[in-house]
Amino acid sequence: MCLSGITQTLYGIIMAGSAILTIIALFTPDWNTVKNAPTTGTKTNWNGLMPWACIDNSGGSTCQNWWANLPDWLRCVVVCMILAVIVEVFAVVYNFLTCLACCCKKYVIHPLTFFALVSTVLLLIAVIVYAANYSEFSSGVTVDTQLGYSFWLAVGALILSAGAVILGAISVFFGEHCC
Repeated sequence: MCLSGITQTLYGIIMAGSAILTIIALFTPDWNTVKNAPTTGTKTNWNGLMPWACIDNSGGSTCQNWWANLPDWLRCVVVCMILAVIVEVFAVVYNFLTCLACCCKKYVIHPLTFFALVSTVLLLIAVIVYAANYSEFSSGVTVDTQLGYSFWLAVGALILSAGAVILGAISVFFGEHCC
């Protein structure tokens, strides 16, 4: 197996891992953890980005105004996460297809780095915007908010995606110069 094939295999594994972490982070309910919150008549246990009940239309009236009620910064995070998933899945599929190319690989391998870079930038925007604004969920002095595991899954996806940028560049180099 040639060097570009090995690095492309690693690229595919890392980008698939990034896509999986991004999807899990997008649909899990713990982007922030609210502690010591005063109890009110309305209590929601959802601190995620996208409630799964709203995706499959089983949420009823609670999901009718879900998008309209999101603050602008949270809409930015949701859109960036969705776009990152799309780019990551496309990168994995394109990587698989370019692995099958044997004679013209050096001409079709170049977009791998670009896809990983776009995914990294989208995840970076989502992580920075969320980290800068998540304290907006605290409505009082006695409320303590912390970043939850879903946020840290997105950070893990960001790290994997950044690693895929490096592997994509190495794959391009090997594809052009070796085999």
